[in-house]
Amino acid sequence: MYRKLFNFAVTILTLLTANLLTTFITDTLISHKWELKPLRFTLISMAIITVVFYPLFIRLQKWLDRFSRRFVKAGHTLAGKYVGLIIMFAAGLLVLTYFYAKMWYNINLFRAIIDGNLSSIF
Repeated sequence: MYRKLFNFAVTILTLLTANLLTTFITDTLISHKWELKPLRFTLISMAIITVVFYPLFIRLQKWLDRFSRRFVKAGHTLAGKYVGLIIMFAAGLLVLTYFYAKMWYNINLFRAIIDGNLSSIF
């Protein structure tokens, strides 16, 4: 049972982190689209995406899987097997939620929690 929960937590954290990083890179690239003519920008962007993302996807999954496994296992030493897994999974989701909210809506989630404005953005 623990192994399935552990693999689920690692897969979710890896998937969300990889998507966050690739979306950030894509958004950064697209922010420069007004600097070139549309077709030229499209072809250059496609080339950059192919050259950058192909090796990045291959390596990124291995790195993030390894990192997620170590991150979740760290909870095991802090609070025990199941409780540590839940705490570290929740912490990882909280950090990823912060970065997604910052990227998509320019919302500082931790500031909203501290200021007590969480209900206004939820």
